[in-house]
Amino acid sequence: MKSKFLSMLAIAAMLPTTCPCIASTNSSTTNGLAAAATNPAESTANTSAFPKQILRTGINLNSNGVSANSMQLATDIQLTPVLERIQALRQKIDSLAPSAERSDARLDLLESKEQAMQIITRTNLEIDFVMAEMTAEQNVYNEILSTFTSDRDKLLARVNAASFISNGALWAVCEGLTIPTHTKGVYAVSSGITGILAGIIPSFASLYTLKAVNGKKKTSEVEPNMLAKLFNYPTSPEIEYPASTWSYLNEVPASNPSGKTRKDQMVDRWISDSNIPGFTNRNSKTQLDVITGSVAQKKGLSIATLNTRQVMLQQLSAEIMKMKRMLLELSMVVQGEKQLVATQLRPVPTTKNLNTPRSIASRRDILQSDAAANLTSQTLENLGVP
Repeated sequence: MKSKFLSMLAIAAMLPTTCPCIASTNSSTTNGLAAAATNPAESTANTSAFPKQILRTGINLNSNGVSANSMQLATDIQLTPVLERIQALRQKIDSLAPSAERSDARLDLLESKEQAMQIITRTNLEIDFVMAEMTAEQNVYNEILSTFTSDRDKLLARVNAASFISNGALWAVCEGLTIPTHTKGVYAVSSGITGILAGIIPSFASLYTLKAVNGKKKTSEVEPNMLAKLFNYPTSPEIEYPASTWSYLNEVPASNPSGKTRKDQMVDRWISDSNIPGFTNRNSKTQLDVITGSVAQKKGLSIATLNTRQVMLQQLSAEIMKMKRMLLELSMVVQGEKQLVATQLRPVPTTKNLNTPRSIASRRDILQSDAAANLTSQTLENLGVP
């Protein structure tokens, strides 16, 4: 009995050196508690288990009017005056009989439609500019995440295999020592020690898997991503936002009762989302340094960090992509399928005086007869101008 007790004391004394994972786990827990005390989580952190979409555009393709958010975007990209001019020109054309003046108005309409489509195309390309960088960043993070996940799975498989093999082997030895021989009845002490080891070794292997399941952790890289500007971190030309997309993110959505910008609403959603446990405080420098990839943090790069970056970039890109829905609605206004019913139409700008000669309609000087005016009308119809 005394020998068994001494053996148990010896095993207990060996645990800190034979199982460094216990000490490492305790150290990690201590560091985590210290960080939590410095940057306490916000009151709404991780409170939503099943989040919904962050923003809605309010677009109805079957309605005659334009949504408030689309009108807001048209103002941001300076498209509203062009759309109003297009509608005013259509009204003018409808009110005129076939004549040189009507032909000139139709040429103006063609020019205005081309200008509007150029603005829409540029904004569309600016959205693609942002999306291309976000997609490239997600590809890099996904590659690192795959490596970290694979290494984690292999480590867990080895630990579990060692645990099962050692447990079975030690219990087999333990039971073998209880079999009496012709010289000694049983090896009670040896059998007891072996049985203790058969229980302790798999137990500590299981404790180690609780740490290993999080995967390896490395010092985070210093390579800012598209999330950096959202949290006021320095940026480079590669991760800058075009004016249209940045204005869109920093505006309060039309008819939104919260009074918060789109960017602030996204940050609120990320904090409340329980599927993003690594982000709980928008003012936590420790969390933001790692998420934005702006400042190196020891053991900052992990599976959890990469998952957080992936989810946030995916949701940010999805919200920016909704600008394309608004651009579609604005292009329908250009084609005459919708009307700017929410905006009072202004007179055609004086800079576009339809009664003065212009370079695009210089031929009007030689159109002196009704026959020439009719010929111009036929040409415009062939071009697809109403």
